[in-house]
Amino acid sequence: MGVNRLTFGMERVSRYAVLRKWKISDALLCVLFFLINIPIYHADPFQRQFYVNDPTLSHPHATTQRVNENALLAYSLALPAIVIIVVTLLIADPKHKVYLLYVSLLGLILSWTFTSLLTDYLKNWIGRPRPDFIARCKPKKGTPLDTLVTAADVCMTKNLPRLMDGFRSTPSGHSSESFAGLGYLYLWLSGQLLTENPKVGYWRSIVAYGPLIGAATIAISRTEDYRHHFVDVLLGSLIGLVIAYKTYFRNFPALSSEIPFKPLLDDSDVSLEAFHAINEVQDEEATPLREA
Repeated sequence: MGVNRLTFGMERVSRYAVLRKWKISDALLCVLFFLINIPIYHADPFQRQFYVNDPTLSHPHATTQRVNENALLAYSLALPAIVIIVVTLLIADPKHKVYLLYVSLLGLILSWTFTSLLTDYLKNWIGRPRPDFIARCKPKKGTPLDTLVTAADVCMTKNLPRLMDGFRSTPSGHSSESFAGLGYLYLWLSGQLLTENPKVGYWRSIVAYGPLIGAATIAISRTEDYRHHFVDVLLGSLIGLVIAYKTYFRNFPALSSEIPFKPLLDDSDVSLEAFHAINEVQDEEATPLREA
């Protein structure tokens, strides 16, 4: 007898149904992503050769960023979490508030931590210099202008952490993490506000688009601070959006569903309770017709 591909034999574990419903494996995965990313984040990146007269690397180094690391964490993770909590408490069915809130926040954290891990790994692996790299490097006088050089040979700066960070341009972490969190929030609000339902006002869609506008603003600010090239921002934004999309729809039905606000249960397309509730309403509406 072959292995059950759906459960890999875990159905024999005590209270497996509870573990599956509350997606404990996803919660553990969030912790694992966070722990793995600690050494990756602090690892030295690949140091590519460069020309000291490269105009794409000769922008000034901005000491004050439009969106710093703390602000990024607040905008891309804390703010979406707060919005999810508030909206859930205000409009969710009391019987499902706890589960909806749990699944929604779990998806947000999973999207953000996975995106952060993948982005930091790619940054170190690619090792592309930032647009302000020459200002970070401070090359010594007499360095040949038309010859590829290495940082170890020509850079005179004493701030080595800042120099190493200069090789982490691609992809943009601000862009990927912004769209991982705020892009997820866009999908979540679209489902909770029934934006695809033709019976509701378009103002709901405008509200849902707000997080995307915020994510795009953060991403573009990275080119204004000369921390990233435009391609870095585009790649980072795409990474964050794709991961947010895949993470959200693991837990929720399509936005075009009749009940896009209900988390998926038992691998069905809609939650079982909501499905039965719809059937009951349809039966009640059809009863007078049958009697007639």
